[in-house]
Amino acid sequence: MRYSTVCVACAVLAVIAAAGCEPQAERGARVGPEGTAAPAGAASARFQASIYEVHVPADRVGALAADTLAADAATAERLEKALSAIGKTRVAYAVDQTVSLAEDRIHLSRREPFVTNTRVSERGPRINTVQYENVGVMFHIVGAGADGGRDVKVEIEMSALTEAGAQVAEGVSAMRVRSVVLGRSGPVHFGRPEALVAVDATTADAQGDAVAYVCRLVFTQPGP
Repeated sequence: MRYSTVCVACAVLAVIAAAGCEPQAERGARVGPEGTAAPAGAASARFQASIYEVHVPADRVGALAADTLAADAATAERLEKALSAIGKTRVAYAVDQTVSLAEDRIHLSRREPFVTNTRVSERGPRINTVQYENVGVMFHIVGAGADGGRDVKVEIEMSALTEAGAQVAEGVSAMRVRSVVLGRSGPVHFGRPEALVAVDATTADAQGDAVAYVCRLVFTQPGP
């Protein structure tokens, strides 16, 4: 089972103003080779995940359908090439580490600067007021033994600044923060990549393109 949600909000200092939160249709597919079923007693695994931010022209949104991505997610390089052909693509987050299949969390965060106000001083130079917003990603992994294998639930919560802010008062702008939830649950097969997709069609970028987040994840047997 796979699920995705996109929410966009505006934030300045401690004030948060909702700018719309629309759940998106679930998109995702298990792809690639069949792999090896993780045994019920598997305690750990190597977890690799890459989250791509893709700016998608309105007429190319359909290219992000799960069945279209299925043939391209066999390797990270192939998927990134396919996404770049759809729209401007960058790697937003990437992890590669051993995790516990009982329960584990991975949290990556950073503080991003953005300009909230610009004024001209008496001497002429422009002075910018800069604020910082915490953005990041959280991977939550929970597993349990199942008949003939191992069921694992992965929930991914991430946030990123949008390209354009919102005017909340004269001379004061608020940066929009896009929040995304992606997830999967069910049996895990070592070496079988999966793709999860969330498309924010309600908040376009500066060029009017939709913004999508595509996550490629794969579990493999842990190293020695």
